[in-house]
Amino acid sequence: MDTDRIAEWLKDTEGWLKPPGCEIAFAPLPVHDRGCCTVGIVHEHRFAFFFWGLYSLDTNSPHAALISIDAHDDVGVPSEVILDDLDNLNIRNRTELGLFAWLRLRSLNDGQILPALYLDFFSDVYVLLNDREDSSAFQTSRTKQRQRDRNGRMHTVKFYQNSEHLLCDLPPDYPVFLDIDLDFFAVDNPKAGSVLGSEHLRSDAEISSTLSINGPLLGPILSRIVGLTIALEPKYCGGLVNSLHALDILNRELFEGTLCTHSCKWKKTANR
Repeated sequence: MDTDRIAEWLKDTEGWLKPPGCEIAFAPLPVHDRGCCTVGIVHEHRFAFFFWGLYSLDTNSPHAALISIDAHDDVGVPSEVILDDLDNLNIRNRTELGLFAWLRLRSLNDGQILPALYLDFFSDVYVLLNDREDSSAFQTSRTKQRQRDRNGRMHTVKFYQNSEHLLCDLPPDYPVFLDIDLDFFAVDNPKAGSVLGSEHLRSDAEISSTLSINGPLLGPILSRIVGLTIALEPKYCGGLVNSLHALDILNRELFEGTLCTHSCKWKKTANR
């Protein structure tokens, strides 16, 4: 199969080709009576970049802060931000945007945030890491990182292992785009020698507490959420069953109805 034939196929997609392993759901904005937000479910975390790009095209949306909840530091390093690639990317073409996330971002899924900031998708980024392993960000005392966008504006990435500290730093007037990698809820299996894929999930109670719509993490920002991406990452959750189990808890804690159905909507908070 040659590239010319593939190029002809892509011309017929009319920009509506979903990236591999992605599902798109829509739900009314939490707490608000008008508008809706996109929920992007991705198999590999780097494909969240596709949904972030779509959000950035909504000119009616104020510039949001990204909160990324993850077991790993997926920010990347400046040397891996290929400016020519990003400058030539047509984010208004959904097929091109999806192909870029698939073929040009690092397949190790650790470099989607800095490219998003270079393209000015978000104002700043707040990364909540779990304590499963010491992130390189904390091993090197790199608790802050900066990225200049293509228009010369500077953006900041801050790292946390405490949600209370994150919320204290989050500007009170910023909309929030929430990004959750389900491997945040995985813990290493010491009997397996930390072999990839041998992880266990934290208890259902712990996962539910973190994701509770009235909880200390999501409760204070719920009214400001304008979008959500969820990364399944089964090989870092101890397998697909674990990943889908964590997704099921997320669905029950955050939504009435089931994601990817017309009846899905955010749950009501205790004070609504």
